[in-house]
Amino acid sequence: MNFAYTATQTARAAELAALFDRHRAPARLRARHDTGGDAFDAELWRELANGGWIGSASRPDEAGSSDDLTLAASAAGYALAPIPLVATLLAGVPLTAGAHAAHARDLAAGSLRVALCLPPPQGAAPTLSVAGGRARGTFAPVADGLIADALLGADAAGEAWLVDLRAGNAQRRSLATLDLAHSAAELAIDGAPAIALGPADAWRDRAAILYAFEQLGGAQRCLDLAVAYAKERYAFGQPIGAFQAVKHKLAALHVEIELARANAYFGAYALAQNTPALLAEAAALARASATDTYLLAAQESLHVHGGVGFTWACEAHLHLRRARALEAALGSAAQWRAQLIDSAA
Repeated sequence: MNFAYTATQTARAAELAALFDRHRAPARLRARHDTGGDAFDAELWRELANGGWIGSASRPDEAGSSDDLTLAASAAGYALAPIPLVATLLAGVPLTAGAHAAHARDLAAGSLRVALCLPPPQGAAPTLSVAGGRARGTFAPVADGLIADALLGADAAGEAWLVDLRAGNAQRRSLATLDLAHSAAELAIDGAPAIALGPADAWRDRAAILYAFEQLGGAQRCLDLAVAYAKERYAFGQPIGAFQAVKHKLAALHVEIELARANAYFGAYALAQNTPALLAEAAALARASATDTYLLAAQESLHVHGGVGFTWACEAHLHLRRARALEAALGSAAQWRAQLIDSAA
């Protein structure tokens, strides 16, 4: 079976890459760190909405819409885009029913930004209390919680809910975070309307696959940065990429990324099939391998850059921050490997 993207999908990926390249993130992220505030790129978000990317999940009748989710997540990871893309794409899937048409329109227009707070596999996390269609609870930390219009969370019974933070009472408190691309907040929700989405495990697995593509995009960017620097940095009269210690490191990293890519493609296939058992297995494979690979890629890119990698001008350390933040989201690689063992058993 061929899991690779078609020529049409590859062309759409190039279109996305060009869009993100016009909104290069590192300068914005550094400015956010220096001056405070949120790094959210409203102009990029608007262009993605106008291009139909954000609303692609709410158009299941269009061929390739599920593939658009993975393409967008990967491109956002490569660009370190400071936007709540993965959670918003994920929330678009259940908003296709007629009763939620208004929410689907808001999401497609870019006016319903979603934050994610789902429990990790076999782990505890803050839960919602929902009664009469109204949600209550306190969550921390919530990535993109300062700018979110809705929260995708779960209750103690393992059911997922989409909570509209624009109604009811939602208090937000900014939290310090290692990740410069996404702010974090404590959310205290009281009486906000909530939409039931079904078992939370399935939504966590879908989120894990999309995050795996974001991590894969970030890992590829780290490798590309390292290769470019190895070609231009000279030592002893030749590029450092000519030395075996460097070229073998980069070759090994390329192999790790391709292995993670294969697992991510399996995850994309599972998203399209939408079978719970297959989703659980594919999500565990994709998430565990992508988490380790992104972190390794960020570290190795820093090593290749040497002292330059630790300067404020180098992009590699921004990816290391993002890799650590994504490692903490939805549970560690060890927890996902445990889920994989359970699904196999």
